[in-house]
Amino acid sequence: MDTKSNNTNSSDDDGALRPSAEELVSLLPQSSRQERSFAYWVDKQLQMRDSDRKWWRPLSAAVVGGTTTLMGALVRLTFRKVVVEDLHKLTDLLDDDARGRPVVTVANHQSTMDDPVMWGLLPMRIKWNPDRMRWTLGARELLYMNPLTNAFFALGQTVPTVRGDGIYQLAVEIALKRLNENKWVHVFPEGRVNQDPELLRFKWGVSRMIMESDRTPIVIPMYFSGMSSVLPLGQPSPIPRLNPFKNNLYVKAGDPIDFSLQVEQWKAERAKLVSADEIARLDEQVRVSIAEQLRASVARLNPDANQKSCQTGA
Repeated sequence: MDTKSNNTNSSDDDGALRPSAEELVSLLPQSSRQERSFAYWVDKQLQMRDSDRKWWRPLSAAVVGGTTTLMGALVRLTFRKVVVEDLHKLTDLLDDDARGRPVVTVANHQSTMDDPVMWGLLPMRIKWNPDRMRWTLGARELLYMNPLTNAFFALGQTVPTVRGDGIYQLAVEIALKRLNENKWVHVFPEGRVNQDPELLRFKWGVSRMIMESDRTPIVIPMYFSGMSSVLPLGQPSPIPRLNPFKNNLYVKAGDPIDFSLQVEQWKAERAKLVSADEIARLDEQVRVSIAEQLRASVARLNPDANQKSCQTGA
């Protein structure tokens, strides 16, 4: 039973036929200049042709490398103390040309600037190489607002996501396309900025990516803190609060997680089922299980939570 959907028509969990990724692009409205621009860049992200790569790669390197390098420099002006733990667990994978599998990173989400700040801490050899740098998902309504921002974020390897459109939307299809090319995809599975100590429920789009990628990705959980004091929710101005005498930044990468066995068991069990309802229930159970495991793995990286756990245990 085919579980892939990013190349051909497939069925939803309820058995209804859904359009392919290419058909989703063709259905995008193009009545205005903004709509035509958006459809153009999304099509480029989905279907990278050889003729496109000649100009895409240097422009993407300039946008991704330039932005993250700038953010890396600003970190020094923004934070009193920067603590980075075990980032080599990610960079070792990205540097391994013989890896043979894609990479997925998941992290908590404290501010709209988390992505460029986090990856500003990566070494230059990765930041300026778009083949090794992350693809990520970002809210369409916040990022893809006009033809200029369309080009910037598309070249910045940020896939437009529509909140509420579910796990079969075009953004997830593009992410699967990148994973099937052994690329790195980063996801903030909470789905929105959350500055509370407790993580929100992780959404299932990342579960689908892990389950339906041609080769099960290697997953690196990450925890990130410090940006809530720079861009606190509810502040009247969107201008960051730069205070190098007060703010602290903390980034930690966790151990790799391999879901290969769980995915293989899911595929084997799925192949035995006939009823669309049974398949839907199984798919949902596995998505929930993976999302809960990811959430727990990110939560364990929070040093404050670990400290409280140790105090409680004592």
